[in-house]
Amino acid sequence: MTRGTDPETAEPNADRREGTCDYSLPVPDYLESYPWLDETPNWGIDASTPGVRDGAWRCPHDAEGGADYCAFHRDAGDRSPDAESVSTLLIRRIEAANETSDPERRRRMLQFIGARLGRLDFESQVVGGESRSTIDLRHASIGAVSCRRTEFRQPIDFSAAVFDSGAAPPESPGREVLDPALEQIPFGIDFTHADFADIVRFDGTTFRRPALFRDAEFDHPTSFGDARFRDHVSFLTADFRDIVMFDDARFRRDVRLQACECVDLVDFKRSYVGGRLNLDRVVCRGDVELDEANLADRPPDADDRWLETTAGRVTADMAVVTGRLSCNEVAFGREIRVREAEIGRLRLREPETDGAAAYVDLARSTIGKGTLGQPPAGGSVIYDLHRTTLGNVRFESDPDTTVIDRIRFHRTEYDGFDFTDDDALDLDAASHRIHGFSVDAMSVPCYCGDGSEHEGRFIVDDPACPRHDREFGHGAMQATYAYAKNGADDAGDNASAGSFFYREMCAHRYEHRYDALTRGAGPIGRVAAATRWGRSALLAATTGYGERPYLVVVSSFVVVAAFGSAYWAADLLRTEYTVIEAFVFSFQSFVAFVLGPPDGATLYVEALSAIQGFIGAFLIALFVFAFTRRIHR
Repeated sequence: MTRGTDPETAEPNADRREGTCDYSLPVPDYLESYPWLDETPNWGIDASTPGVRDGAWRCPHDAEGGADYCAFHRDAGDRSPDAESVSTLLIRRIEAANETSDPERRRRMLQFIGARLGRLDFESQVVGGESRSTIDLRHASIGAVSCRRTEFRQPIDFSAAVFDSGAAPPESPGREVLDPALEQIPFGIDFTHADFADIVRFDGTTFRRPALFRDAEFDHPTSFGDARFRDHVSFLTADFRDIVMFDDARFRRDVRLQACECVDLVDFKRSYVGGRLNLDRVVCRGDVELDEANLADRPPDADDRWLETTAGRVTADMAVVTGRLSCNEVAFGREIRVREAEIGRLRLREPETDGAAAYVDLARSTIGKGTLGQPPAGGSVIYDLHRTTLGNVRFESDPDTTVIDRIRFHRTEYDGFDFTDDDALDLDAASHRIHGFSVDAMSVPCYCGDGSEHEGRFIVDDPACPRHDREFGHGAMQATYAYAKNGADDAGDNASAGSFFYREMCAHRYEHRYDALTRGAGPIGRVAAATRWGRSALLAATTGYGERPYLVVVSSFVVVAAFGSAYWAADLLRTEYTVIEAFVFSFQSFVAFVLGPPDGATLYVEALSAIQGFIGAFLIALFVFAFTRRIHR
C-alpha cells in the first residue's frame, strides 16, 4: 500500500472542482509490488482510470475542515472524536453520487481509492442503490469490519485493499477452524449475512486477520483472484449465485466453504493452501476446479509465517458437484477426502506428491465419470474406494506402475464402469484379483483421533477409519467380488464377470476353511464347515466353479489314468493284458461304453468299472455345463 504524496510535494490539483483533498496515489508498478503476478492485472489502476493524471490518481473529494485530506484519507487518530464516523460519511457520499446524472461525475464520486478506514461498520444497512457504477475501494486500508446483514446493492471493488482488524492472535500454524468451535475464532473481518447484490471484487486483497463471510449471498460474479488470506477464512453456508474465483490466491490457514450453494464455477486454480480447503456439503451445479493448486509447499512469495512444508488438504465430504471436481496437477502431501459425495466428474491427472505416498479417500461417494492418475515422477497416490460407486472412471499411470496395488476395492459398486478399458488398471494382468491393496499401513491415515471433527452438522456420521475399519474380512471380500461381478454383468463384460465370480466362490471357500479350523464353531459346526470346504474345493479343482472348462478335461484324464492304473494293478489284467489295453478299458468305462468285461474279470474290476462310469457321466455333464457357460460368457 503506497501512501499518498505530501501536500508540500504534491502537484497542484489541476481540477479543484473535483475536490480539495490533496491525496494522490502514484500508479503502482504491479509486477514489482506484486511479484507473484505474471502480467499486469486487470483490477489495478492505470492511465485509463478516471482521476489519473501525470502518473498518479487524485482524490475527487473535499478535504475535511482545515486538513489537507478528506475524511476517507485521513488517519483515524487525526480526526476529532466527535466527528461523524467514516462509515456513515461513506454511505452518504455513495447516495449523493448515485443521485448525480452525469455518469463520469458519478464514477469519480464513487472513487475511494487508497482510503484509510479504521473501522468499516455497515451492520444492518443498505449500501448503494440501483446504480451500476462501482464503489471503488481499491488499495484501501481497512481495519475491523462489521458488515453483518449488510446489503450491497451495487458493484463494489476491494481489489488490492488490505484488511487488518488489529493485533495478531497467538501463532499456531496447525490450528484448525472446526465447526463446533467456529465461534471461538475472533473474526475481526465480519461479512456475516451480507448480501452482495451486484459484482464484488477482492482481487489482490490482503486479509491479515480471520475473515468471516458466513451466510453471505453473492448474486453476481465474485472474485478473490490473487488475494492473500493470512489467517482463517470461512464462507460457511454462503450462497454464490454466479461464478466465484479464487485463482492464484494464497491461504496460509484454513479456507472453509462448508454447505455453500454454488450455481456456477468455483475456481481455485494455482492457489496455495497451507491449512484445510473444506468443501464439505457444498452443492455446486457447475465445476469446482483446483487444477495446479498446491497444498504441500509454501508459495514463492510467502512471508516468514508460512511453514516450509505445509500440511494442506482438501475435504469435500457429502458434497454434490454436478459438473467437474477437477484436481489436475494438484500438489498435496497429505490427503484428499471426498466421502459420501456425489461427483459428476472427478479429474485427478498427474498429481504431485513430492515423492511421498498421498491418500485420496472416496468412501461411499458416487463418481459419475473421471480420471484418477498417479504422479508422473516418483511417489504414489492411494485411492480408497470403500463402498464407492464408480461410473465411467479411468485409471492412468506410467507402464511400469502396478496401479491395482494402490487401489482399495472394498465393497465397491459399479454403475457404468468399463472393466475392458485399456487403462492402467489392467485387470487381466492381475488375474482380476482386486483385493490386493499392498501398501504400507502407515501411508493410510487414521481417523480415530480426529475428535471433534466427527461432531457437528457438516461432518460424516460414520467416518470408518481407513487404517482400522476397512480390513478385508470374509464377508467384505465376498461382497467386493459379488459387486464387481454384478457390475461387469451390467456392463456386458461376461469374461470379467466370470473371473469375479470365480474369485467370489474362492472367498466362500476360504471362509469355510476358516470355520472348519476355528474351535469356536463347535464340533458339529466344524464338521459341517469341513464338508462345505471339501465340496467347494472339489468344484474348484474340477471345474473352476464352472468358469474353467479345461479343468474338467484335465480331471477326466486324471480319472482315466487313475482307473487305468487300478485295472493294470489287478492280477487278471496284469498277466493277460498290456498297459494300453488296460487304459483303453478305462476310457471305455469312463464314457460308459464298455463292449463287455474282460474274460475272467473279477467282481472287483466290474465294480471299479461301474464306479468309473458314474464318475465319467458326472464329469461329462459338468463339462457340458461349464463349456456352455463359457461360450455364453
